[in-house]
Amino acid sequence: MLGVTYHTAEGIEEIISLGRQLENEIPRLKFTRTIFLGTGGGSRAALDLLHSYLFHSFPYPFYIYQGYGLPGFVDSETLVFILSHSGETEESLSHFEEARRKTEKILVISAGGTLTRLAQEHGFFCFPVPVGMEARSAMPYLFFAALFLLSKQGIPLDEEEIQEAVYTLKMERELLKEEIPLSSNPAKTLALKLKGLIPFIYGSYGFSDALAERFRRQLAENAKTLAHANIIPNMHHDEIVGYEEKSLRDKVMAVLIRDFLEEKKIRKRFEVTKEVLGERGVPVLEVYPLNKGSKLARLFSLIQLLDYTSIYLALLRGFNPREVAIIKLLKERMKE
Repeated sequence: MLGVTYHTAEGIEEIISLGRQLENEIPRLKFTRTIFLGTGGGSRAALDLLHSYLFHSFPYPFYIYQGYGLPGFVDSETLVFILSHSGETEESLSHFEEARRKTEKILVISAGGTLTRLAQEHGFFCFPVPVGMEARSAMPYLFFAALFLLSKQGIPLDEEEIQEAVYTLKMERELLKEEIPLSSNPAKTLALKLKGLIPFIYGSYGFSDALAERFRRQLAENAKTLAHANIIPNMHHDEIVGYEEKSLRDKVMAVLIRDFLEEKKIRKRFEVTKEVLGERGVPVLEVYPLNKGSKLARLFSLIQLLDYTSIYLALLRGFNPREVAIIKLLKERMKE
């Protein structure tokens, strides 16, 4: 897991290079609405991050769905994105079969499996992403594959931002790798602060909302610990009242996923949250990007930092971050 995380930057470069090789094969489609279908810590996390990144620029409603069946608005004018790293995700296969009965505008991203085979059989483009890793580790690959496909549908692709993000990952991973001691390693420091507590993670719309949810997923799968994620200002309208429960205050930690370029009102809400929780004896941990670069660079700075943190927390807790036996058990039970 540490090795895969360390080489994320090179993986992103491979995806962009592959996208350029496949450029002439990618269909240019006309559509009036979009839907993005993908589940779990790989595909759904990639789509959430894509939504955060494109929040202020995407010209269509951005609808993400991961249950069974499709919403009623899906029709022949809908562009359908289906993501599944394994190509065997039950929900994604169900989505594909229903979507192809409603529209000819389907783009697939997968590392293989049944989904890739079905896409090829029915003449739909499938962007191939690397195999040999857990779906959650493939999240950045799925993200950039989706971003590249969108660029061929008229959504601008900022090459300079991508190059900056890759450079940022390469520079910052040297601060996070296993050889760097606790005193100098931000990820190890965060992991140690979280050990023994239940993180309540808060992001903000349009930037760190997807990061908060990604971190929750990574803590569950890698560190084998429960966590909770929500969004500011949502939590101010109900959840914050729950902190009046005094018996929980020594069991939880509020984790605020911040940004250097927060809007004025969001910055104030974060600061007031920190004050109010602190006054009630709730420990608060603030996490910022390790750089002040472009939006994409800041997003992936936090992705890398929090991914490393989840792996180090797993090791601190005595768990193998790669093993997810209970998910395999659930999938087997679903086949019965």
